[in-house]
Amino acid sequence: MKAVVYHGPGDLRIENVEAPVLKEQGDALLKVSYCGLCGTDVKTYRRGHHMFTPPCILGHEVVGRIVEIKGKPEKSDIAVGDEVAVAPYVPCYGCVYCRKDKEELCENKGWIEGAFAEYVRIPSEVLSKGTFRVPSDKHLKLACLSEPLACCVNAVLDSHVGLSDTVMIIGAGPMGLLMLELCKTIGASKILVSEPNALRRSKAAESGALVFDHWDEGADVSSWVKDETDGVGADKVFVCVGTVDAVNSGFGCVRKGGVVNIFGGLPGGSGLTIDPHILHYDEVIVTGSFGFTPRRFHTALTMLTSGTIDVGGIITHEFDIDEAKEAFDMASSGEALKILLKVDGNA
Repeated sequence: MKAVVYHGPGDLRIENVEAPVLKEQGDALLKVSYCGLCGTDVKTYRRGHHMFTPPCILGHEVVGRIVEIKGKPEKSDIAVGDEVAVAPYVPCYGCVYCRKDKEELCENKGWIEGAFAEYVRIPSEVLSKGTFRVPSDKHLKLACLSEPLACCVNAVLDSHVGLSDTVMIIGAGPMGLLMLELCKTIGASKILVSEPNALRRSKAAESGALVFDHWDEGADVSSWVKDETDGVGADKVFVCVGTVDAVNSGFGCVRKGGVVNIFGGLPGGSGLTIDPHILHYDEVIVTGSFGFTPRRFHTALTMLTSGTIDVGGIITHEFDIDEAKEAFDMASSGEALKILLKVDGNA
């Protein structure tokens, strides 16, 4: 089968590799229709990643058609011929973190293999816990956003965003824009966005956010947020950029008793300096959100395919699998939002 094989930073190759073999009863074979490029894929391509040892196949925001199931599946509502969205991992439901309702932190996750390929094996546990039917062909592309939107659902629910909240989002890449639309859907009354990239700023403004637009003048973001909130600050701040400076900016934007959610992954070994005054006297909560749960993945898929949330405009580019390197270069350029690889030419 054809696959996009990562051989190291800047080195992607279209290769013919062996198709996956179904190993256990309940395993399924997925013919991939589309797979989205995520920030981790792009970071790995640009500078490597400790979780991905080359040569390997990347890709996990995947949708496609079930073409084979070995034996009788544990999940009876998935059958050969179904179009599905597949969560890239599922929890064990037995470890200490699963028992504490933190399934995204599970120590014994089951994983799918890299999905920038014509076929992917879905292990039986992923088929039974994290594979869900897509209602129709017209929803396939949107369904690729299930995994990233599920991560946002996790963060928004854990941070208790509610009706009439003022939300500050730092970073308006694909994840920040998904967060924006989700907070709107939940009922936030005002959404503020800080983003230096002009394309992303304009997209956030089109979506109804108030956008910090004083980068050339060097104005202070936290002062702008206070001006927009009668001197109070935002109820919830989501830092959707993986830098210490962005997190520090978030501390200056939050109100007393508010929440700063570190949503973007920081490099290992990073350090933050927090004035304990804001934790004790201002009762600011600093938290983080990582990943998703199968339930929230299904919630995201349902929101996407029912029209509850309107995020289709975030998908700006589509490339065939043979154009994978061009797709990654485009994603690295800052001139695109969400990019999909079309793997099945008939999708």
